[in-house]
Amino acid sequence: MEQLSDKTQALVRLALCGGGAALLYGAAAKLPALEEHHPWLEEHKLQVIALSAAALYGLSLVLFPRPEEESEPEQPDFCDGYEPVE
Repeated sequence: MEQLSDKTQALVRLALCGGGAALLYGAAAKLPALEEHHPWLEEHKLQVIALSAAALYGLSLVLFPRPEEESEPEQPDFCDGYEPVE
């Protein structure tokens, strides 16, 4: 059940970063300082959003790292009457 929780947390983090990247793209498209780059931004819209989402995801991992599990490795189950050889 823990594995599913980790995957869910990663997907939520990725979705938030993707939404944040889309918001950043929308804001960048309206900035007058980037007016000369508007044609390039429009032409490469998907790449810009994907690259921004990847950067935000990496930044989120640096700022909020995933918790590490401290679990001992499981001992193998032995059949009745058999002992492990050391």
